[in-house]
Amino acid sequence: MKNEISEDSSPIISAAILPESVKPLFRVGLVLDAWMDAQAASICRGEWSGWPCAEGFDLLRDAVIAADADQGVLWLVDDLKLELRPCFSIGSHSDIFLKEIRQPLSSGLISMVFFTEDSICEAEVGRRGEYCPDVDSRLGAKTKAMIAIPVFFAQRCRGVFSAVLFEASSQITQKETFLHSDFETLSQAALLWSELMDSQLAGFGMQVGSTIVS
Repeated sequence: MKNEISEDSSPIISAAILPESVKPLFRVGLVLDAWMDAQAASICRGEWSGWPCAEGFDLLRDAVIAADADQGVLWLVDDLKLELRPCFSIGSHSDIFLKEIRQPLSSGLISMVFFTEDSICEAEVGRRGEYCPDVDSRLGAKTKAMIAIPVFFAQRCRGVFSAVLFEASSQITQKETFLHSDFETLSQAALLWSELMDSQLAGFGMQVGSTIVS
């Protein structure tokens, strides 16, 4: 299941063939694209003092609760450290995720989803060859089911939104697996969060653009 972003199939335009009156705006567009990419990378690395749309985390929180998941995490890629880092989490292990857990890009289902840009809804996580037990070992838990969805903003995949179910003790009755409706709920939340990020970054970009033009 792929959370696709439509690709622009239009030919690349060279500034050389544009009218002189349009060239400055074309150059501003290139500058803004580069600016948004740099800002998005900075956000993913945790270098911003605040979030452009922190209220968007409510969308993710509500989706995890609606899916009755045990833990939900938004992972964003740190392109310098080559790892995915949790920047939002809901569930009993949230403190550990936010303070201690990092997922190397070289291993794990979350990293696979990031690289392939394919969503997964997996009922038996431990049977997947890409499964890495390192995070479960840190949590003292065993993941049995997972939904993981690539997250896009600023024109590329920037991370993964995941929700999991843990194996329960014999004294507790828990949800056994995720439903397709859970996948749809989490996918929609991830898409809306991405759109909020793009909207906020575009707003900052317009301010930068007006400075460049002036």
